[in-house]
Amino acid sequence: MKVLLMTLNSKYIHSNLAIHSIAGYINKYASEEIHEDVELVLKEFTINNTLDDTLREMVEISPDVIMCSTYIWNIEPLCILFSNFKKLNQKSILIFGGPEVTYETELKMKKYPFMDIVMRGEGERTALKLLETLHGNSNKGICLDIDGLIDVKGIAYKSEGVYIQNPVSEKISPLDEIPFVYDDFGPFENRILYYESSRGCPYNCSYCLSAAEKEVRYYTLDRVYADLDVFLKEKVSQVKFVDRTFNIKKEHSLAILKYLVENDNGITNFHFEITATLLDEAYFEVLKEAREGLFQFEIGVQSTCVETMTAINRPIPFEVLSQNVKRLHELNNIHLHLDLIAGLPHEGFSRFLKSFDEVFGLRPHDLQLGFLKLLDGTPIMNEIDLHGYQYREQAPYEVLYNAYISFEELTVLKNLETILEYFYNSGKFKHALSFLMKRYQGSSSQLFLEIVDYFKKRDILYQSHSGAKLYDLLYEFYCEFDLEEEGRNVFSDLLKFDYYYSNMKGQRSFFKFTEIPKFNLKRMAYLKDEEVKQIVNTNYCGMPVKQILKTVEFITLTYDIMSLIESDYTTCTKVETVVLFDYLKGSHSLEPSNYYRVILPEDGQSDENGL
Repeated sequence: MKVLLMTLNSKYIHSNLAIHSIAGYINKYASEEIHEDVELVLKEFTINNTLDDTLREMVEISPDVIMCSTYIWNIEPLCILFSNFKKLNQKSILIFGGPEVTYETELKMKKYPFMDIVMRGEGERTALKLLETLHGNSNKGICLDIDGLIDVKGIAYKSEGVYIQNPVSEKISPLDEIPFVYDDFGPFENRILYYESSRGCPYNCSYCLSAAEKEVRYYTLDRVYADLDVFLKEKVSQVKFVDRTFNIKKEHSLAILKYLVENDNGITNFHFEITATLLDEAYFEVLKEAREGLFQFEIGVQSTCVETMTAINRPIPFEVLSQNVKRLHELNNIHLHLDLIAGLPHEGFSRFLKSFDEVFGLRPHDLQLGFLKLLDGTPIMNEIDLHGYQYREQAPYEVLYNAYISFEELTVLKNLETILEYFYNSGKFKHALSFLMKRYQGSSSQLFLEIVDYFKKRDILYQSHSGAKLYDLLYEFYCEFDLEEEGRNVFSDLLKFDYYYSNMKGQRSFFKFTEIPKFNLKRMAYLKDEEVKQIVNTNYCGMPVKQILKTVEFITLTYDIMSLIESDYTTCTKVETVVLFDYLKGSHSLEPSNYYRVILPEDGQSDENGL
């Protein structure tokens, strides 16, 4: 009996924790007979694979049973895939699981008749029991034996056209019963690794599926430490915790953070979704000792409107959140990702822009604009008429409009999101954008909307642009904004500074360069100085100059841009300046490079002797 566990990931770099956890549970707890007779095959396709290629591979595998993991990003291509697969393979039993089929299950099984069985909720125990039942019937040929399925908790199925939903399965507790899935890192090479230290969420946010499961269950700390040791020993690049609210239980989350600080391997980055208002002095005492790049925090702000936050059952005081985010920012060692959601109750277009401005003012490293998705099983689905919601009937079920914001206004916010991704979230325009915002007298949202209008006027908003081309476009936008030559020249130097700060290659046509006699010899003499190496990067001590030149860049500037930055973009002096950018940074550093003002040696110190 061949069993295929599969999914369609949204990108190749992603991995699916669910199917690996189910496979690990089966491998650990299945009977010897199951191990002898059942072959488990795991396949993580992506939505970027052609469905025809995926279909052919699945037909070639010829599984008796398929267990499929479904989400909003893959349900539609999966349904297309399996509607065709069922025409080619009538014998395979198709089992679906995941959040996309756990709610309104009967409607979905009627809509998609190829769904033979749906696993609802937590899948490990259910999958094992279901597999044992199907295997027990295998002497009759792999088929749906209705009598056998009656005893499998946590599933829904059809019998002679009648929908049957069995009682829910008991929750796994303690979670340590679930085996660690990363015994072999081979299948996860070049992929993001997902990990959980808890399941469930105590909050009742009306737009979130986690509102259905208020109980929070935890892995023991000893188990978590053992798992983390594997990641640290293997020096994996990044581990993303999928805990819905990682820091809801202080003694659990604080202990994990402290353990990671104390056992840091200097490479691995750990990503957490946290509630910033729960941070206190004990957290900050631990976090201040963390290596730059050890942690990433994702913080769901969603809105700063009190009426909106109350309506979605998320009454988080923005003042407290704001204070703690500022303190995290001051630590200068943690990547901060803040989220907003457009389309929530009581928040119209202008009020959302206020939320944007207030959250943008916290200067997160990444500000994500999300758009409300109305999902089966969430409390907000009971309030559709109350708030006048219309939404797409196709996944991801995004809001079209509601009583507070129109489709046209949401479209403007979508365009704002595009420009925000280009010029802010990319991190490649950090200093030029800060200068531009200083010169611009309006709000941050209005500045981005003006850039949107500029792109629309040139009919380039819906085109793709290379990272290098964006420097040209922002310079051209500034030239319309500032008619003075001096201001344009300063902005040109700022963009040039950001270009090399971001480790971009080549140059742009508006960059100005000053010819310095014997520049190459002078920079090599500069890098030969061991005191300079000690200041720039201790890793360069004793390193040959030609090797150092592979990870540094020298540029000339017409203005003293470093002093401009240090003055918070208020004071700028026209003076020829040489800047060195060092790109030899640690893993997941917050900045793409470090930069230094360079005083080049005099001509007599830069001859070729000894270089």
